[in-house]
Amino acid sequence: MLALLLLHPQRALHVREIARLTGSTPGTLNKELAKLHAAGLLERERVGNQVRYAANQGCPIYPELASILRKTVGVADVLADALAPAAQAIASAFVFGSIARGDEAAGSDVDLMLVGDIGFGDAVRLLYPAQATIGREINPKVFSANEWRTRVRAKDPFVKDVLAKPKIFLIGNDDELAKLGRRQP
Repeated sequence: MLALLLLHPQRALHVREIARLTGSTPGTLNKELAKLHAAGLLERERVGNQVRYAANQGCPIYPELASILRKTVGVADVLADALAPAAQAIASAFVFGSIARGDEAAGSDVDLMLVGDIGFGDAVRLLYPAQATIGREINPKVFSANEWRTRVRAKDPFVKDVLAKPKIFLIGNDDELAKLGRRQP
């Protein structure tokens, strides 16, 4: 519930919408939302007979809490679950761009890097349901290990930029990615 509201601060949702999207019961959810509103994390607005909740971006802990959620239960979990069936074929998978930097806008897409033995078509097929879940377009960049190594060695500007900026790893980590770029074909 926190991820739904704090990671989409532009959205104001009523209790039944939140319950449907999170699989929670409205009664229990209502109590938790009231507590989070009282704590200052959520804004509350009455629209007709509905009460809508949204993230309170003015809350002093909002940026840190949103950052933690983004890296733990947010987009990363949804994407990792989507890629799980092909995890053996993927040497490295990570989110880069505005979401990894934490400066995404309401309409920002998800930039996803996949390195390994997965084809673009397979990646799109696996990720398509995740787009609906997170409500954002997912743009996968897919490279074989050899293509990645070649681009790293050639100091390809795109790859160099991606490597220099923040990443949210779904499969692998920075050390494994560095080794992947150095490994001999």
